[in-house]
Amino acid sequence: MRANAGVRGQQSRERVRHSLAQLSRSCQAWAQDLCRPERFSSRFAVLALGLLSLALYIWIAWRYPLIAGLEQGRATWGSLGGRSLAAGLLHAAVYGILMLLYVVALRQQVPRITHHASRITIWLVWALAALILLFSYPGESLDVFDYLFRGRMIAEDGASPLAQSPTPFADRPFWDYITWRGQVDTYGPLWEYASGGVAWSVGARLPRPIAVTSGELAAYVTGYRLLAVATSGLCGLVVYSIVRRADPTYAEAALLAWLWNPLLLIATAVGAHNDVIMALFVLLALWLLQRQYWLGGLLALLLAAHVKLTALLLLPVVGFWLLLRIGWRRAGLTATLSMAIALPLSWLLYAPLGGWATLPRMLHERTLFLANSPADLLYRWLQEQQAWAEPAARQLAMSGATALFCMLAALLLLTMLRPNSNDADLWRAGLAVSVGYLLIGSFWFMPWYILWVLPLAALLPTSSWARVWVPTLALAALWAGLTADVLGVLNVPWLTRHE
Repeated sequence: MRANAGVRGQQSRERVRHSLAQLSRSCQAWAQDLCRPERFSSRFAVLALGLLSLALYIWIAWRYPLIAGLEQGRATWGSLGGRSLAAGLLHAAVYGILMLLYVVALRQQVPRITHHASRITIWLVWALAALILLFSYPGESLDVFDYLFRGRMIAEDGASPLAQSPTPFADRPFWDYITWRGQVDTYGPLWEYASGGVAWSVGARLPRPIAVTSGELAAYVTGYRLLAVATSGLCGLVVYSIVRRADPTYAEAALLAWLWNPLLLIATAVGAHNDVIMALFVLLALWLLQRQYWLGGLLALLLAAHVKLTALLLLPVVGFWLLLRIGWRRAGLTATLSMAIALPLSWLLYAPLGGWATLPRMLHERTLFLANSPADLLYRWLQEQQAWAEPAARQLAMSGATALFCMLAALLLLTMLRPNSNDADLWRAGLAVSVGYLLIGSFWFMPWYILWVLPLAALLPTSSWARVWVPTLALAALWAGLTADVLGVLNVPWLTRHE
């Protein structure tokens, strides 16, 4: 027995020595690789760009502190900036520099096969930026207050935000902070369950009764932000996995294209927007389709629509691509089977929140709002300049935008997809159709809607989409939102409309 034990001990020590030697060789090889001049210069440049970006995010958190902003009520960037045009221009410059640093970092990352150190840098800078921004006020959008109020409707009152507007709960905490008071929620059941879960988990840790103080409100805001940030991290993992399978050379570049985008960080760590949850399901669908799990990919895409209906934009793109990829018969069978599974699942998801009967009111209320879109411009021109009746102007604006987008989408699909189309062709077509919808078909536009196209652009890190056009759109969206906030609080004579 002692002899056997000695032999086993000797074998264990040999295995440990072998493992340590192998680890030592790996570390030496990694260090030598890291110190090679061309790699060191690239990694140092990316790290330096990340540190500069962190300094600017620190400025945002310092300029717009969370608690101070919450104490002012429904504040915005403009009001917290002292209602100053100079402060708004400085903020716009910070956005511009952040986007420039992002594009330069992406261009540094794209040409090289990178190593473990690059991934650590990318993840670390992203995590630190998100952590810093958690201490800033959500001045870019007040949606998070609606999120937490409706989440509390589920967690505290057992009410469905899909079936009831917040109006009957006007005596509840944080009522004064919300925007959409007479409308039901416009999201799907998967978001409502996630929102209710966040509201419950935060509320369970607060003393009762819940007081309307900046501390309690900050706890809820932070809870929703952490959900958005964590989800964006999961999206990063899926982006990396997809691109690594397609071409390992550009996996780190794709990761950077997603995680370091300033709009992503502002929209998640500041705004806590739920669009990133829809993006996660869309990316999971693309991950499954890349591995030829056709049924799973369609189901994941349909689940994305149970966060936001916007995800259905990609359904015709994926359907047409599948038809070309696997043929009419197999594509039809897969689509039929996916609907046979998705419809009962959808019914089960909606049932506790009021069922499918909640959809007509939500869809009707969505059509009543036009803003920041070509449809809105046409609607206002018809009403204000041509004296059209409001219903007729609205109908023409919406129908025209929809028809124009459908024609554009059909043209894009027919020209971009072929029988031999690969995964990258699907991503490009989905990206083009989504951008077309944002620019033409959407009835209203908000800056964080760029999150609908950013995941697809990140999958194509060498393309002009990722390196030029989507960053340009993201910066324009950030500037547009900031402009609306700043000009909305300025008392400048030439900005005031005179009747």
